[in-house]
Amino acid sequence: MKRVTIGDVAAHAGVSTATVSRVLNGGLVAEPTAAKVRAAAERLGYSPNALTKSIFAGRSSTIGVVIRDLSSPFYLDLIRGIDEVAAANGSPVMLANTYRSADREAAQVRAMDQQRVRGLVITADETADDHARRMAENGTPCVLVARTAPGLHSVSLDDVAAGRLMAAHLADCGRSQVGVVSGGTRPTQVKRLEGLRQGLAEHGLPQPEEVLVGNEDEVDGAVGSLLRRNDAVVCTTGRLTVAVHLALTARGLKMPDDIGFLTMDDFAWAGTLGISVIAQPSYEMGRAAAELVVSEPAAPARIVFQPTLIARGSCEC
Repeated sequence: MKRVTIGDVAAHAGVSTATVSRVLNGGLVAEPTAAKVRAAAERLGYSPNALTKSIFAGRSSTIGVVIRDLSSPFYLDLIRGIDEVAAANGSPVMLANTYRSADREAAQVRAMDQQRVRGLVITADETADDHARRMAENGTPCVLVARTAPGLHSVSLDDVAAGRLMAAHLADCGRSQVGVVSGGTRPTQVKRLEGLRQGLAEHGLPQPEEVLVGNEDEVDGAVGSLLRRNDAVVCTTGRLTVAVHLALTARGLKMPDDIGFLTMDDFAWAGTLGISVIAQPSYEMGRAAAELVVSEPAAPARIVFQPTLIARGSCEC
């Protein structure tokens, strides 16, 4: 069956297509006429053409979301928060996962611009910042999540505070030598390590030993090298938590008796495994990002959330 058009609704209601358009878009039309149009649209099962509406409006009602890596547990609640605010404001969500590829990140942001999205939430690296700034200058609100950049809205965590919280918990648990597994040089992880160093120094503890890993395949070797000198292992990214935990347990180590373990970002199995985490309020961060898109502040807004320690015993002696 062919799709019902606005002309079909107009013919069924005995009015012009212009009148149908005014009714469906909230224009001023006499109530008896408006009622006939609404009844005809419902009877025929008419679905308004969102593409046509976006052409006249200059942009669509869709909120674009560019996610760096859906394998990280942080993003699941973030997307839920974005989606709830978007739905409450009549906006569908268009989601793109870039698989941590800089080329894909830039391409996806350009694609969102070509789709004339209502607004854009980005968790990618700096690759696409220039294009996002151009979008913002042209009237499309763009929000960075987990980092900041000039000229753009941002929703982030106080990552230095997260590192200091790690140090305080490790010190309280009597850990004296800390090894760190970092997943790269993203600003979030650099700041967490900075906070960890500050906190350990304030507690009179040695500076941590850090190993950078590019992917999960490198985690086992990194953990092995850290175990030679340290009584606790810290992971600065939730993405590598499972791999680090597996590397520890594969060696027959028990937490906290043999080794302490502390990581970023809570996830469903963390409680079952007894893993202590520094949690980000990712759901609230997602809502805040979407609300910035909807409210469209005139000046770039920066919202910073505080981390929370969830102690489950993986560091305690």
